[in-house]
Amino acid sequence: MKTLPITQVIPEVKEKLLNNNRLVLQAPPGAGKTTALPLALLDEPWLKGKKIIMLEPRRLAVRSSAARMAELLGEKVGKRIGYQIKMESVQSKETQILIITEGILTRKLQHDPSLEDVALIIFDEFHERSLHADLSLALALESQAVLREDLKILIMSATLNTSAISELLDHAPIVQSEGRAFPVDSIYLPTHTPQPNKKELPSFVHTLLHGILQKEEGNILVFLAGVREIKAVEKLLNNTKPKDVFVSTLYGNLSKEAQDRAINAPPKGFRKVVLSTNIAQTSLTIEGITVVVDSGLQNVSTFNPFSGMNKLESNFISQDSATQRAGRAGRLSEGKAYHLWHKSKILLKHDVPEILLADLSQMVLELACWGNDEIDTLSWMDSPPSSAINHAKKLLQQLGALDEKEDITTHGIAMSRYGLHPRLAHMMLKAQTLGLAYEASLLAVLVSEKDIYRNAFGSSDMRERVSVLHDVARKVAVDTQFINLKQCQYLLANAKRIEKVQKETIDLEMLGILMAFAYPDRIAKQRYEKNNSYLLSNAKGASLHKSDELFHARFLVISDLDARSKDATIYKAIEVTQTQIEEHLQAQIQQSDEVDWNDEQQRVEVRRVQRLGALPLRETQRMNTSNEEVLDVLLEALGELGLGVLNWSKEALLLRQRVNFVNAHQVGFPDFSDDTLLENMDEWLAPYLSGITTLRACQNLDFYNILLGQMSFEQTKLLDTLAPTKLKVASGSHIAIDYTNIEQPVLAVRLQEMFGTKSTPTVLGGKVKLMIHLLSPASRPMQVTQDLENFWNNTYEEVKKELRGKYKRHYWPDDPLTAIATSKTKKHM
Repeated sequence: MKTLPITQVIPEVKEKLLNNNRLVLQAPPGAGKTTALPLALLDEPWLKGKKIIMLEPRRLAVRSSAARMAELLGEKVGKRIGYQIKMESVQSKETQILIITEGILTRKLQHDPSLEDVALIIFDEFHERSLHADLSLALALESQAVLREDLKILIMSATLNTSAISELLDHAPIVQSEGRAFPVDSIYLPTHTPQPNKKELPSFVHTLLHGILQKEEGNILVFLAGVREIKAVEKLLNNTKPKDVFVSTLYGNLSKEAQDRAINAPPKGFRKVVLSTNIAQTSLTIEGITVVVDSGLQNVSTFNPFSGMNKLESNFISQDSATQRAGRAGRLSEGKAYHLWHKSKILLKHDVPEILLADLSQMVLELACWGNDEIDTLSWMDSPPSSAINHAKKLLQQLGALDEKEDITTHGIAMSRYGLHPRLAHMMLKAQTLGLAYEASLLAVLVSEKDIYRNAFGSSDMRERVSVLHDVARKVAVDTQFINLKQCQYLLANAKRIEKVQKETIDLEMLGILMAFAYPDRIAKQRYEKNNSYLLSNAKGASLHKSDELFHARFLVISDLDARSKDATIYKAIEVTQTQIEEHLQAQIQQSDEVDWNDEQQRVEVRRVQRLGALPLRETQRMNTSNEEVLDVLLEALGELGLGVLNWSKEALLLRQRVNFVNAHQVGFPDFSDDTLLENMDEWLAPYLSGITTLRACQNLDFYNILLGQMSFEQTKLLDTLAPTKLKVASGSHIAIDYTNIEQPVLAVRLQEMFGTKSTPTVLGGKVKLMIHLLSPASRPMQVTQDLENFWNNTYEEVKKELRGKYKRHYWPDDPLTAIATSKTKKHM
């Protein structure tokens, strides 16, 4: 340990911790901070028989660092060095250093907020900024401030904004270790080489590795985004690799044995190629790496609080991550790092913290148990987004963990004790009341852990998976070509820790409703029969692959889906029946009378509908149409259809035109324009719609009298004076006036009936001359004029000649101003 770089700063760390309860340590990868530093603190006076707890972001790092520290002490893990991860604990009364994953600390703080048996909490690799790390630190700082002033907190990181974290810790002192790293030559893509896309990447990496294996020595570490990419490259390599090359993979859900194979030195005479996710970026030391190949990508699950779904995205890493990955090649000697992007590419300086991307429902439940409903008062490096907090509170209220005031309920406290996601904890509690806790425990581990089916198996059905898992538990043979037997055994061990009482037979039919307890917002109903599109109870959409075995299912509960497109893709689901929903989720089913416009029937319909969220379950037609909602829907429909669908009589249209004509020239009458009538139907039309639900009934209304009712008696009389419907002409006939053009009304009259009329007739009290359309005896327009006097004096002679030739039986005098107006022929005059 004396040769480790961290050794140089250990005296300073001891001195600072002796005089301060908060400290920040920055040390690069390989400095020895994870293993050497905690061991160096075992004899410090402030320990006084208490423990050091060290947090690691990953289970693999917890186990490997515990093993290394125990080895350095010449002991087995479980004595002075212990560890605890989800569903696994190796420790004893002798344990002085306990290495845990970050979520375990939250559980310990909830059980004992003062952590009486703990002297120091070490947050290792804090730069990774996991959600649990941020929450654990916030709770630990509050515990230190309120209950345990003597509790010491040490933040360690390889790359960290040390000034920001120091400020968060009330300007805690900072210790820096220079570390020790050999030079690493960074090699970027040539400018003329396009950056490979996701589909091209496995083949590109495979070709690059063959070239590296021929010209470079030592072991190679390849960083890829996820398991799918790792398996694709592994398959290509295993078909073409040299005989002395040993290929291993490294990712979170591998067995401990497989992870150890990746970390340890390869068999004698072999070189090793390790294909890894960013799990190998920090904390772990992989033997003999001299070359790093970095795809520059990582899979990040981003939670969308507005859809309530996670979206798995392949994103570029930050500058910090690129530096850490490259540094893996410079641990033991000079190395090389192949960056599969162009040198000119701009990367973010730091990774985005998980607290800004994740589902915060479990964190909000933890804080509710902690008793702090003022989330902003805690110490955060980055404050959690309000949208995610609000979504979490809404979900927890739906699950019964929080009441209407957002205070934790007895049910919520019971949920928190499981240490599961609130959805699964709620499911477990509900299952217990039904005697189905064993079945629920199988569902819980299947939902939260890696799938038991291999990649070639494409069914989304969770019921099948539970059946397979139960078969494995009962020692029934399963097809290992499609089923990962080791994963099944791992899940069964985890399930037994959740529910110890096992069963010989299980109720497969009730699994759907168990899942519905966990995901009430993701109960889904087929939009149309024999269709793969579903509507979720949270009003979002999702689609099932057409070849999926659940394609026929009318109702599903979805546990795993993404939000990559308009409709999320369903990955894991289980069928549930409507009868089960109605029986077991009755409290969440709401009944209401819904009023809608039936476009096909052209009518308002009132239906009594039972809904689970956005999903209609049952509906019945109702005949009661006396409520205001019916009127509102009818008026809205008429507004969208327009006034043209109503049956306007000639009298009603003429009344509107006359009023609009008067209003165009002077103010004082109701506005009967289309826009105003549409906008104010609730005033002039609504009183006449009582009991009416159909468009046909609306069309039978007397719109002339309805509009007339909008005017006073005085206005009606004045309208007859200003804009009469007819004008008595010289012949004695009453001719209708056309007010279609509200700017210029028209009088269309036979020319003969206007003999003797010297000046143009007017309306609006003489203010507006009528436009006279002078017609032939056959009612064809012969002349249009607004100046009759000028017509008689200058144009009549020419018109008379034409009319005499065509209409010889009619009277065409030489002097029209002295002639008698008539509508008759000469014979009847």
